[in-house]
Amino acid sequence: MLLGALACLSWLPAAAAPAEPAAPTQLGSGPVPLLTAPPPGLRGHALWDSYFDLAPFGYEEQELFVSGTAVDAAGTPAPYTTRIIVTRPSSPADFNGTVLLDWVNVTAQFENAVDTMLAREMLLREGFAYVHVSAQAAGLCCLPALTPQTWDPVRYASLDHPGDAWAFDLFTQVARAFEAPGPAGSVDPMGSLGLGRVERILAAGQSQSANRLSDYVSEWLPAHPAAVGAIDGVLVHGNVPGDKAFAVGAPVPVLHLLSDFEAVADGVDPATVDPNYRLWEVAGAAHADHWIGYQSIFGHGPRVAAGLPKQTPDQFRAVLDGAGNYGEVLSPLLAVCVAAGAAMPMHYATSTALHELDGWVAGEGAPDNGPRFAFAGGVLATDQYGNTLGGIRLPPIDVPVARYQSTTCQLGGVTIPFTDLELLALYGSHASYVASMATYTDRAVADGWLLPEDAVDLMRRACRASIRFLLAAPSCPAYVPPTFDQPLAAAPPSG
Repeated sequence: MLLGALACLSWLPAAAAPAEPAAPTQLGSGPVPLLTAPPPGLRGHALWDSYFDLAPFGYEEQELFVSGTAVDAAGTPAPYTTRIIVTRPSSPADFNGTVLLDWVNVTAQFENAVDTMLAREMLLREGFAYVHVSAQAAGLCCLPALTPQTWDPVRYASLDHPGDAWAFDLFTQVARAFEAPGPAGSVDPMGSLGLGRVERILAAGQSQSANRLSDYVSEWLPAHPAAVGAIDGVLVHGNVPGDKAFAVGAPVPVLHLLSDFEAVADGVDPATVDPNYRLWEVAGAAHADHWIGYQSIFGHGPRVAAGLPKQTPDQFRAVLDGAGNYGEVLSPLLAVCVAAGAAMPMHYATSTALHELDGWVAGEGAPDNGPRFAFAGGVLATDQYGNTLGGIRLPPIDVPVARYQSTTCQLGGVTIPFTDLELLALYGSHASYVASMATYTDRAVADGWLLPEDAVDLMRRACRASIRFLLAAPSCPAYVPPTFDQPLAAAPPSG
């Protein structure tokens, strides 16, 4: 994933030799590692901590070092010390019982918690605890300067990752640290909430991390039955290519989330893959998008590069306001390839996916499979605007204000807004555009693809598109979403 624009920042010396980790205790079917607090270091805070103040949202965060001994597929043991950043509700009354472990992406050779960033608004409002898990060696050291041991060699001197062959067992042990106490001196990762309030543990990973989690489901868990149950459900988001065979015989529920980039004309009927498998393909979405890129530049970037204080809630909301632009207002970033340009709001789909996965493992029933992408001659079929046909259709794909070229730049894409005159010719007026958006937004909520709170946000953005219709001041009716995942009396035609 991205944040490549930050990789040219200041470089610090390599870290000192790591300390020997403590041996884990054994509990039930797997080891529980030792969790300890890191030293303050040179920077005084964790690399990739929240760029905004969590307290006004009723949340707190804590970085912890995780030490134990993991095994590889051959059973060879190796000591390790890695790190996690736990973000959790401050009050027990606000915790929904679910911990989400984000296997952070390291494709750019530094860490990017993609699914956490995509779904963070939902995670905060629904009371999840979410955890940045440094599962892979590349995220910890050394080049570029945005890995812990170069960014703060004092704070992170003791980190010691034996290699990615040990990552699966390491990740399982991190999960177990949220199930049972560790050895003497171990810190409770749930703080004042306590481990006893944890009811479910989910895992999520995007891109390379999704490939790792697909292997975890298909290879590690079947070969290590003692690890089954440490994690209750998995979001495999954007594995490349979008292979589905990994889910055959899945021992835990798996929700598979794909964008245009990972589309494969394989003819697979997801209903026949496995009872524990669900597939969602989101039309017009890209592998790397505007929501992530914008926050990387205007959120994480200033804090990591310049050491700026955490943003206020108003500053955070301003960043999200820009990040969520789906083309309803003009911005030069929509044309910036991998860094930001693909603007189909995949964050809404990711939020819904994690919400539904959580309900699934909680016994509320499995979500539906989404409709498959449409193909023509082995490639994605497109409509008259050049936008993808088939798949889960968020409202901006059926009521377009732009062409979403989601595979133009390999991992990224660009958004090409229609001109103001084209919008007027297409919809006639801003009021007509808003009415069409409301119709399709209702359908997306009723079909179970868009959460009601996100529907309200989307319609707020549609209202501000008035400037594209040559109106200075918008006037829009209040939007009230329908009941989530409950059929409407009548539905508009699908794309």
